[in-house]
Amino acid sequence: MLRLWEELDRVENLFLELLDDPKKKDVLLYLICYCQIVRRDGEYEVELPKLINCAEKPYKYISGSWQDVLLELGILYLKDKKGKIYTGKEILLVKNPEGFKVGILPDYREDFYKFYTKLLKYWSVLNSRRTFGSNTTPDYYTPLLVNTFNEKLFKEAQYFSEILAMRFPREKNFFLSVKLVSEFYREYAKTGRIKADNLNNSIELLSKTPDVFYSVNVKKFRKDLRKFFEHLNKGEFRYVTIEFVSENKKKKRGILSKLWNFIKSLGGKRWNSRNSGTDYYSFIEHLLRKHKRQMMRNLDGSTPMPQST
Repeated sequence: MLRLWEELDRVENLFLELLDDPKKKDVLLYLICYCQIVRRDGEYEVELPKLINCAEKPYKYISGSWQDVLLELGILYLKDKKGKIYTGKEILLVKNPEGFKVGILPDYREDFYKFYTKLLKYWSVLNSRRTFGSNTTPDYYTPLLVNTFNEKLFKEAQYFSEILAMRFPREKNFFLSVKLVSEFYREYAKTGRIKADNLNNSIELLSKTPDVFYSVNVKKFRKDLRKFFEHLNKGEFRYVTIEFVSENKKKKRGILSKLWNFIKSLGGKRWNSRNSGTDYYSFIEHLLRKHKRQMMRNLDGSTPMPQST
């Protein structure tokens, strides 16, 4: 278990913590807003008051002070007018945000737009309307795991499913099957190697799982994995998604539309970096799928990629 957590970075760890209690998801607003301001201003260090105003605008309040939130996030630093850097618990010493700038650690600047896209996926999962029950039962966590997997967050899905398998041993077959498929996709992405045993073992576990598992269409998932395995033998590759028995495409589009409106509500220019067009178009295709053409017609202008400081 220790090895598992050591492989995760701070933001991935935070996401797993929020999956355990999605009600605390508002802390992600600080990171999402930071990315919005960076895109708009073209600088990795932004004014702290702007960040606080943006993060708190969608809601009347966010639990905890902004100092506590930045400390919890662990990847942002403060800089005063003299250039002094504040990190960790030093952030708690700052009482007045005026005159301060906030920046992000260099590791998260290397592929900034990919990082931002991942944050939006996190928000989409945590904001899922399919989360029912109490946070001590499998029916609460199962939709969160499914949505994490469907967002192609395979690293997070692999670790989260392993946690759930240990937490709910009676239902472990489904969770372990998701873990195996997530691990399959991760290995393929990293090395191009096909771990066929993962798919076979996952199908076997699903055969021991009811056709409907907390509203998840296990029967279709099992069938899709078998088809996927057959296609692999023919040299064809694709991504399998997990569906709910009552999944409604209209509702799905509605959720994506609400997410897009939420992003726009945070302010700033639309994402049109000419140096990251591939990432941008990939993001739009993922976020709005069938509405891609309509959204692309609304996009104009360009914003230059910020330079690392």
